Amino acid sequence: MALKAKLDPGVATNAASHLCLGLVAKAAAERPELLPHMSFLDFPDADAGTHAPVSGLSLVVLEGRPAWLRRLRGEASAAGLLSTDFTGQMTGGSYADQLERMRRTPESELDYYGVAVFGPRDAVDPLTKKFSLLR
Repeated sequence: MALKAKLDPGVATNAASHLCLGLVAKAAAERPELLPHMSFLDFPDADAGTHAPVSGLSLVVLEGRPAWLRRLRGEASAAGLLSTDFTGQMTGGSYADQLERMRRTPESELDYYGVAVFGPRDAVDPLTKKFSLLR
């Protein structure tokens, strides 16, 4: 996952949450064969309680320039990788307001807050090499 650099922590958390949910929903709807590779596990505790489902995979959160996010979105799509994005137009007001803002905004003017990509490391890493770890 790559987020826009210098986002307010609350905005970044909101964007990251939407990206994760969207990525899993998109996999379920469009690429269900990928769901087992997302490695959802039950994590039992010592009292026989379970904490599930939780992905057993690492989630690397990166940050970078807005232009890099737009490029990552395009390159991931061109490579056939499962991906989703979240923009500033998707925040504030009701979901109806957000949908209307998206309808009125050309792609070139979207303010990308984040892009999430799922795929083999050797396919994803070259697309994200310019990004830094989010700190």
